[in-house]
Amino acid sequence: MLLGWLSTALPISHAGENVVIVLDDSGSMNERMQGGVRRMEAAKTAIASVLKQFPADTKLGLLLLNGDPGNQHWSIPLAPLSVPQATNKVMSIRADGGTPLGDRIRDGADALLKLRESQIYGSYRLLIVTDGEANDAGLLATYLPDVLSRGLTVDAIGVDMKNNHSLATRVHSYRRGDDSQALAKAVEEVFAESSDSNSDSGKEDFALLEGLDDAIAKEMLQSLSKPNNAPIAGLTVPDNWNSPNGAGGTAGVGGGGILATILGTIAMCMVPLVLVLIVFATIVSKANKRSGGRR
Repeated sequence: MLLGWLSTALPISHAGENVVIVLDDSGSMNERMQGGVRRMEAAKTAIASVLKQFPADTKLGLLLLNGDPGNQHWSIPLAPLSVPQATNKVMSIRADGGTPLGDRIRDGADALLKLRESQIYGSYRLLIVTDGEANDAGLLATYLPDVLSRGLTVDAIGVDMKNNHSLATRVHSYRRGDDSQALAKAVEEVFAESSDSNSDSGKEDFALLEGLDDAIAKEMLQSLSKPNNAPIAGLTVPDNWNSPNGAGGTAGVGGGGILATILGTIAMCMVPLVLVLIVFATIVSKANKRSGGRR
């Protein structure tokens, strides 16, 4: 009965990789990298190649900085991946325009959060591929800490940049793609990490609840299994955001951002552990009562 309720109230059967790629299609992506390949062509080739490596249940979206406003700048809306269709979309992208990273990071995160509202378990990842700093740095500084605080994984790749991008010390991982081969390797490594870290152990965690009273289990799950999936609203801009290298050289956003990132990630990871501990405590309590009764 309990697992039947879970399947409706807390869907867990669609755990898998959920990815939004935010791709810089600004005019500077037409410039040539080392080796003579244009940055955009190298980025498209790298993304098209990695599409073939995703698990069959992957949901993927591709968001462009300057894409069609009629489609809210989505080249590929976040949905179950169709490799042939996605590949055609990727290879048709053209570079022209500015670098509104802040707005697009918010849009990509909002799509992932909306999806997470209906499927709790799985990996939720935002990959930013860009060759320049944001034109909307103020928005980026406001939105990124909020994105990180929600437990979403944010990775960035700097494409053929003289110096590391300002995101380098503010996200979970940063890689350089200074030529076409390095860029392809960077994209592949990001998603190799995603595959290694993703797990469907949530089903086993919920199965442990079968021994509990249904009413107690429902109340427990409702209080523990509600990450913040509200749209990104922004957090206070860190004082050191405009400094060249940010704070300290570690992942996260300044001092407060690092704390928010840690707390958000812990909140997402603690649910299975808390469930196991509660189940264990319940079993011990029942065993003690039976032992006391026999005396």
